[in-house]
Amino acid sequence: MRVLSLVLVSVLFFVQLAKADDAADLGTILVEASRSNDTAGNMNKDVSIITSEDIANSPAKNLPELLGQVPGVDARVNSSVKDTQINMGQFGEASTSNVVILVNGRRLNTPDFSGADLSLIDLNSIDHIEVIQGAGTVLYGDNATGGVINIVLKKGQENTKPSVTLTSEVDSYKGNKDGLELSGGLPKLTYQFNYDRQQSNNYRTDNDFWANDYDTRVDYNPTDIFGVDFSQGYHLDRYRLPGGISNDAYFSSFYGTTIEGIDQAGRTGVNPFAIAYGETSDSHFDVTPHMKFDAGSSTVDLSLFTSARKSLSNILDPGSGYATNYETESYEFQPKLILSSPLTDRLDNKLTTGYDYIYYTEKRRINFPASLEDVVNASEASQAAYLLDELTLDQRWLLNVGARGSWTGYVFNQTEQTSEKFDRSPTVEGYDGGLGYKYNPNSKIFVDYTHSYRLPNLDEFFQDPFPGESGFDSPAVFNPGLNPQVGNQYQLGIKDQSFNGVHLGSTFTEVQYKNEIYDDPLTFSNGNYDGKTRHYSEEADASVDLLNQKIEPFVNVTFQQTEFIKGQFSGNHIPDVPDQLAHAGITFRPIDRLSTTFSTDFVGKRFTIGDDANIQPKVKRYETFDWSAKYGFKNIEVWVSLNNLLNTHYFVYGSGYGYPSAPEVFYPAPGRNVAAGVKVKF
Repeated sequence: MRVLSLVLVSVLFFVQLAKADDAADLGTILVEASRSNDTAGNMNKDVSIITSEDIANSPAKNLPELLGQVPGVDARVNSSVKDTQINMGQFGEASTSNVVILVNGRRLNTPDFSGADLSLIDLNSIDHIEVIQGAGTVLYGDNATGGVINIVLKKGQENTKPSVTLTSEVDSYKGNKDGLELSGGLPKLTYQFNYDRQQSNNYRTDNDFWANDYDTRVDYNPTDIFGVDFSQGYHLDRYRLPGGISNDAYFSSFYGTTIEGIDQAGRTGVNPFAIAYGETSDSHFDVTPHMKFDAGSSTVDLSLFTSARKSLSNILDPGSGYATNYETESYEFQPKLILSSPLTDRLDNKLTTGYDYIYYTEKRRINFPASLEDVVNASEASQAAYLLDELTLDQRWLLNVGARGSWTGYVFNQTEQTSEKFDRSPTVEGYDGGLGYKYNPNSKIFVDYTHSYRLPNLDEFFQDPFPGESGFDSPAVFNPGLNPQVGNQYQLGIKDQSFNGVHLGSTFTEVQYKNEIYDDPLTFSNGNYDGKTRHYSEEADASVDLLNQKIEPFVNVTFQQTEFIKGQFSGNHIPDVPDQLAHAGITFRPIDRLSTTFSTDFVGKRFTIGDDANIQPKVKRYETFDWSAKYGFKNIEVWVSLNNLLNTHYFVYGSGYGYPSAPEVFYPAPGRNVAAGVKVKF
């Protein structure tokens, strides 16, 4: 933490020496996730942008690996891209329910505990990514306690000829991916189409993944005032997940046999009774009519985002025969108004207000041999109104205040094994206030306070029956007494670009939560923690462009502390939260269209999932090194990446959950591997 303090002191020193005329204006970076057409420089938030160039230079092979390069984001690929976790805000196992992930503003989150499925988004279709660290409750409501990620897909450009781009990639695990991109535009219409087909055996046995997906986007702007955006997509996949594996062999009374550990099965091996087979189909259709016009000295911006999504998922545990089928539908209706007005020659005001309606339905079928099928129909309907007012004085002082009120109705109807029905209708509020000062056009210091909330997921209110070892079966459980989780967040940050090509930043965040929703390891059910919890982080990042951008070193470091305050685990750390995160490297661009990057990632120690008592050995820290290179010639671009160069053996995460005769289980990560690809544009 002393490192971060030194960085902040250094930044403040640079401020005194700043010459603002030498740097590029942060105001040119528009953040769609702001919902108010704000630029990164005018937001009293910790905002990171992953640009298209960042994506091209990264050795990341998938979206989670790319997100893991952002300060404060702990992103993990457990076995394949179908089993991922994005941790922002230090929530550990519950992180999937505390981060909102959007695609062009549409929620990728599901109403259950599984979180957003990042396999639905291919890297080749992404233009850039916006990451807002800290609570975004006023604008996004439920799930936005830890942060907001908005994935912005590519779109066509007006008055451009049609272009076709073909891509092909291979990797060490018999993986291959082929893609097609069609893009172009007329004077008033743009279009974009992306198709990808991929398959891979992945690192471990019984770890296959196959997927086909496409996305289409058409934007039509018949006048300077009115326009409408259309997007539609479909995804289909089949996969196998090898599950966790213990360090040592152990005897399972449930299966009546000895199960091999890592020493016997090897790092690529599996627990044959923990394998899961699955398939998913997902489709969506979005329409957004919008209009923008001047009314006197004010500018009025109206939009009406509408989305429909349907997802089908089947999961089978072949060892026990346990099978689950999910049929999920969601609908979003989000009208929004932005009114921008100059109040005086020195004072500008922007008012953003809107209404969010999101409706989920889920039909869940649970089957286990020799048992009756269990069928649960559940729905969640949420309504929210929000208002955010932003004042800018002399283009330097930034003040924002906002509020959100939300009303949510849940209905659960179990129709088979046991006929049971209940409903809940919680009402919650969120608030936000921030103050910032731009000491030059490219640099700012800001403070922010947010009162956040998170509502229970559908499967936190209802938990499936699950067979455990003999005498430890978990029956279906209803939890109608769950309360919303609420928190008070305080954030202080600085973003500095006082010198041309030098980017520095540091952010301090502290939050205390009441009724934090977690999986109680003592009862094997979800509940509200009976005390409070404290989440604290310090982040620092820096990058420098040298020799006209021919050399660019970069680094970011995050220190994290979590603690149960009072209650049954008072004084203990929240499991599955690393104490440190770091990403660093250097990019060389010796000649035009040739670039190469060396990078390293560090993840600190953390307690295993379920070890709220902090009595199990921690998952060991690890560090990996990667290299990538890219070269373009005319309309052809080739790239190669070498990952985990030192063949480091490490675990993505470990779980302390286990029945009395089962030890901790771990998820081995890939060793040294290579990937390569080619892109041809016509």
